[in-house]
Amino acid sequence: MTAGTISASTPTVSALRIAVIGTTFSFVWSSAFIAGKIGMASSGPLTLLSLRFLLAGAILTVLGRWLGPKVPLVLRDRQALLTALAAGLLTNAVYLGLTYTGMQTVPAGLTAILVSTNPLLTSSLASAWLKESFGWRGVLGLAAGFVGVIWIMGGRATSVPADAAGVILILVGTIALAASTLLNRRVVGRLDPWNIALIQLPASGLALLPIAWWHEGLAISPNAAFFGSLLYQATIVSIGTTLMLLWLVRHGGTARASSFHLLNPVFGTLLAVGLLGEAIPTTDLFGMVPIVAGLALVLRPGR
Repeated sequence: MTAGTISASTPTVSALRIAVIGTTFSFVWSSAFIAGKIGMASSGPLTLLSLRFLLAGAILTVLGRWLGPKVPLVLRDRQALLTALAAGLLTNAVYLGLTYTGMQTVPAGLTAILVSTNPLLTSSLASAWLKESFGWRGVLGLAAGFVGVIWIMGGRATSVPADAAGVILILVGTIALAASTLLNRRVVGRLDPWNIALIQLPASGLALLPIAWWHEGLAISPNAAFFGSLLYQATIVSIGTTLMLLWLVRHGGTARASSFHLLNPVFGTLLAVGLLGEAIPTTDLFGMVPIVAGLALVLRPGR
């Protein structure tokens, strides 16, 4: 995805295009939990994240020079720059820092399920703070998806128990993710997505670097699995999902963009089973039905 000039008005795009990009976003986002589990076998979570964001920032810088000049940063718009920086730190340093730390004692599939509670919080905050109109279909769809998530979590509580402290860290991180989505909504029309990513990713890596050194000594066990995980997370996950999320927030609004996290239990569970060999409770399969139905309602355009 290349950067383009941000105009004052946001062009209208089809629901199908939003659905395709949003589904791709959810799949890649969910795959990060699997790649993270693999990478954390050779390093601490904060060390992995810090290196991931710094590498992503370096790759963006090189690509920007190779592909030609991008839209220059509007340095005079200090408020937009600070808002973009705060959103990036909330997403990458706070949300992912807490989530990856919690994921040390929580299965990757369950982590994806916990994060999928984000849309309900985000849509509520967007309605109250940004005055976004979501419509009755959106509300009903989110409610149906949330019922599916709760159903899956209830089954997981009895069949695949997880560490309570880890679950709390992930849920607190999910609140930070909701706040960052709202902040991104305030800047996507004022700064180019490429430049927003270039602000957020290296800044997050630098913010986590001293904490990773203090807690983990920046220790890694270099092997093919670690470097493969790091490269995948820096490129496909960090750069890809950042640009896709900014696009979704701009063209679909914060509530609709965050609603694609409802698909996390579907992709997260399937990937955890296929790649990590995690067990899949029968309740997960039943819970996926209202999740998919709810997302269909969210994406269905009103009259």
